[in-house]
Amino acid sequence: MLAALGAVATVYCTSMIYQSLKPVPRWHNRWVVPNYLALALMTGLLWLAPVLQAFGAPPQLGGLVPVLVPVSIALAAVLKLGYWRFIDEAPATSTAGTATGLGRLGTVRLFEAPHTSENYLLKEMGFSIARKHAAKLRRIAIGLGFGLPFLLSLVPFLAPGWPAIAATFAAAILGTAGVFVERWLFFAEAQHAVTLYYGQAAV
Repeated sequence: MLAALGAVATVYCTSMIYQSLKPVPRWHNRWVVPNYLALALMTGLLWLAPVLQAFGAPPQLGGLVPVLVPVSIALAAVLKLGYWRFIDEAPATSTAGTATGLGRLGTVRLFEAPHTSENYLLKEMGFSIARKHAAKLRRIAIGLGFGLPFLLSLVPFLAPGWPAIAATFAAAILGTAGVFVERWLFFAEAQHAVTLYYGQAAV
């Protein structure tokens, strides 16, 4: 129980690292912490389920975990879709005018680039991904991370034994792959306010 509480605290603290970053509006919002906690719960249960199926579950977990797995997947999917909808619809919070404090004097635009070549600020904090690629990767994340694992998590109710073991292991592997895609998007779709000094119109 102490280890579990420590894990929850670690995930919460990690999520707050991102939510506390005001220069990144897509992280500085109320959706980040619930998403982190829900994904941690989902992936933890996805891997716990096949272990219990393969080696036998104690009585107190035998009937509980199979029910919690699809519930946790559904919860994580709803929160993820809510997060994506929020960042897609949220208005820009910073412009070159607010970043420099010169907005009251008129429209502020880049006169000359700060650097003659790319640097880590642009690669690490100003990564740009095309909308069509982001949409495709979101579909992959939903399918691999939530859709298929949800369907596979229902197999133990229909076919116990080896089919259940195989299905829960497949669900864990696919779910992990989907979350890797989702995590990459979480960073790729973020825009740091520092990009305003490199010609970005707004973040």
